Amino acid sequence: MTNDSTNVNKSNLDRTHKHSWFFEDATVSPSLVNVLTADGLKNIASHKYIGSEYTHLDNLLNPVWDYVTNLLPMWIAPNMVTTIGGLHCLTAYLLIWYYSPNMDTPIPNYVIFLSGYCTVAYYTFDCMDGKQSRRTGTSSPLGQLFDHGVDCLCNIYHSAITAAYLTIGGTPWFFAQLSSLQLAFFCAQWEEYYTHVLPHGCGKWLGTTEINYGLGLLTIVMAFVDREELWVNTTVGDVYILQVLPAPLHSLSLGQFGILGWLILSIVMVILCLIRVDSYLRSHHCDVSVRLSALSKLVSPIILAISPFVLPNHIIENQTRQLSLALGIIFSIITKKMIVFSMAKMSYAALQVEILPYILWVLYMTSTGSEESTISSNILTLICCWHLFRLFVWCGCAISQIKERLDIYCFTIKKVKKEDNANTHPLETECIALCPKHSPSKQINFSDNETDCDKGSNDGADDYVTDYDYEENPPEEHC
Repeated sequence: MTNDSTNVNKSNLDRTHKHSWFFEDATVSPSLVNVLTADGLKNIASHKYIGSEYTHLDNLLNPVWDYVTNLLPMWIAPNMVTTIGGLHCLTAYLLIWYYSPNMDTPIPNYVIFLSGYCTVAYYTFDCMDGKQSRRTGTSSPLGQLFDHGVDCLCNIYHSAITAAYLTIGGTPWFFAQLSSLQLAFFCAQWEEYYTHVLPHGCGKWLGTTEINYGLGLLTIVMAFVDREELWVNTTVGDVYILQVLPAPLHSLSLGQFGILGWLILSIVMVILCLIRVDSYLRSHHCDVSVRLSALSKLVSPIILAISPFVLPNHIIENQTRQLSLALGIIFSIITKKMIVFSMAKMSYAALQVEILPYILWVLYMTSTGSEESTISSNILTLICCWHLFRLFVWCGCAISQIKERLDIYCFTIKKVKKEDNANTHPLETECIALCPKHSPSKQINFSDNETDCDKGSNDGADDYVTDYDYEENPPEEHC
């Protein structure tokens, strides 16, 4: 009887299958509108991150990542490691912006080289943050939000550096690359929302490690070659081994051909996400309405992805930076909401109202065909500022609620009071003896009537696992 009531209680806390068109659940406090409900915070407190299998390169580089992580001081918080990696991308992005605002003119070789280094450094720090959290015993769901939230913002930079050395800014090719990258990243989070497993790639040979390090190393090489001659002046028909391709492709430059290859890969990744989610829902006997609700959550990102291609050409050509920044920030907002609501098991609205200001501007520019670039540029800049403000406000609210619920800090490691260690439960002492890698501080939950380690499956109790490794590995038994 107890188990049945527990299962019912857990089912009530999971609202991922509850359909919502425009608005998600929220609670109102005297000071602000909270973006997470009380039940959502309970789910976050017991959340365990599950990633897909490692690729061969992941397994090869794991000892390297462990080694460099061990060089970090123990007082550096994991979220600070994530932020340092993100700042590398921000630095390179601002340099590219300075030298080529629309990413359609050549930039200095040293900027290309520095951008390649920043890409490699960013991903290395991205792989170190979870390991640092395990070293310091400070893993938490907040780390997942920071990790994947920064990844989402860095997608803007990845598109910018690729466009910079291909000099495709101001063309539909650039927005095809940007939109496909953001859509594929969103779909990965959408898959985790339903299956509770985050995909990292396609099989054991191609994943995020291969793509990020590949992009970084390719960018470094691009600092030492004639990029215009290679990517712009050379066509597919000029390359002997590519002449077997259909004749219509022969007129494409190598840069355009590379973007086409990325588009195909992105489409494959999105299709695989769709197949896995549909298979999961069918295997759990979900009816058609749930599967349709899942598909409806892709409406907003798809609208964003196709929006640049309905705009007048002069906006694509002259306002590349503002348009790409607006798209990237809006994608970041709706993707971060998907990340947080996946951990909170809250309902995610099919039509995101966050995209409304931008979509209204797109509809106005499309219907009027206005050639007044100054006015449209100013409006687009205001839209960027508004969505950036919304991004900070929403993330600030979510982070504040999670910090309060888990009793942790964001960028520093909270010191454990001596009294906490003095009151260690005897069973916890025994478990720590069996599992020396665990820290005594809130690593495992115990109560007087427990006879084993708490696996984090609490039903709203104030005790919760705060030091589990959500970032790097699938959940494993504590003892």
